[in-house]
Amino acid sequence: MHVLASSLYIHLPWCLSKCPYCDFNSHKLNNRSNKNKYVQSLMNDIRAEAERFSNAKLRTIFIGGGTPSLFSPNDIGRILQCVKDNFLVDEDCEITMEVNPGSMEHYRLTDYNEVGINRLSIGVQSFDNRSLRLLGRLHSTEDVYSVYEKAVLANFNSINIDLMYGLPQQNIKMAVNDIKAAVGLQAQHISYYQLTIEPNTQFHKKKPKNMPTSDDAFAIQEKCFVFLLNAGYTRYEISAFTMSGYECQHNLNYWRYGDYIAVGAGAHGKYRYGEKIKRYQKPVNPISYMETNYKNFKEYKLITLENSDVIFEYMLNNLRLISGFTEKHFEESTGISFKYVEEKIYKLNELGLIARLPNSHWQPTALGLRFLNDMQAEFLVM
Repeated sequence: MHVLASSLYIHLPWCLSKCPYCDFNSHKLNNRSNKNKYVQSLMNDIRAEAERFSNAKLRTIFIGGGTPSLFSPNDIGRILQCVKDNFLVDEDCEITMEVNPGSMEHYRLTDYNEVGINRLSIGVQSFDNRSLRLLGRLHSTEDVYSVYEKAVLANFNSINIDLMYGLPQQNIKMAVNDIKAAVGLQAQHISYYQLTIEPNTQFHKKKPKNMPTSDDAFAIQEKCFVFLLNAGYTRYEISAFTMSGYECQHNLNYWRYGDYIAVGAGAHGKYRYGEKIKRYQKPVNPISYMETNYKNFKEYKLITLENSDVIFEYMLNNLRLISGFTEKHFEESTGISFKYVEEKIYKLNELGLIARLPNSHWQPTALGLRFLNDMQAEFLVM
């Protein structure tokens, strides 16, 4: 199949425990979890996807979870070697792996770097030990500093820190202290997003006490965003801040509605084929994933999107970007004429949520970013 996808997502589904706020496809590691068998299934999956995307040249690879750092550097090396054996991989390919500070007791970060990981994303969430306990995290503040120091010594090209705000019992001073700590480490990239209570999580079943109000959360956001900007970070996506030149290229491909390949339990892929856009998903349960014949993966939950779905997905992603989008990019990415969304875009413009720039360029305003969900919802029904 002649599809030019440039990104690959690899899902490793196990964690030491399930965090009460997490709605990702992650599962507690137990005796039934067979990591060796899973790696073999992943490699079969990679080979099958290489047949589907025979002309793909990868510019980004992202290994997420779950907790990928529960897998050894040898396991990660085998997976990446299989990718390189089956795909064209750009010489400067951004290869990211997520790690949790509490899962690094057994493996050296240097070894992950040596097998090909060049960008690290550390799930810090908070530098406050009480907040970490309330979030169900297994690591401590001391673990964060320890793993970050090791990451710097391992000489990764870029290090991202994931932080959350709007935490149970969090006030503005605590949130600012978290941001100060992250900036103090001089991480090249900081993902800073609000804790949301998602369905099918423990927090949804039993909401934590003393959650900040929406006004309190907005005050935290405003103060901490200003702190990040004053510290030299650029906000290029609604929750992503970067030093110059360290934008996450993998996530940018998502947000720009690019095509991407997916392997692993529950992983989603998306690609343009002719005038249509297709999506697919792998079996969600790791056991089912390992027991499914990889030759059947190509057709597993493969769907062709309706134009209304394509428009909504495009706006869901591109409106997150501070730079916005052009009419030309919309048409090239979706295969749909801009006239189909023109009325809604002009409505958002009249409401002050999106601004028109030269060369048919549309950019969310500060007000639009504050009410992003409302903007995106405009495109739910086309």
